[in-house]
Amino acid sequence: MIIKLKIKEVREKKNISIDYLVEDTGIEKDRLLDIENNKIDVDKVSLAEMIVLSDSLDVSILELYEITNIKIQ
Repeated sequence: MIIKLKIKEVREKKNISIDYLVEDTGIEKDRLLDIENNKIDVDKVSLAEMIVLSDSLDVSILELYEITNIKIQ
């Protein structure tokens, strides 16, 4: 199973700038860019960060994740 974050996709779809998201969430710009570009492992992004991101983007936390290659045995 592969889990990736779709924060950048959601943000761009809603026409929200990275600078607005930085200001609204309090997450540092460099960290946010790394999160958006999946340079940080999903398990290294805190629940608190995901909560403020989902709140700022006005979506559920689940909408910020993309899960692929699910294999049921």
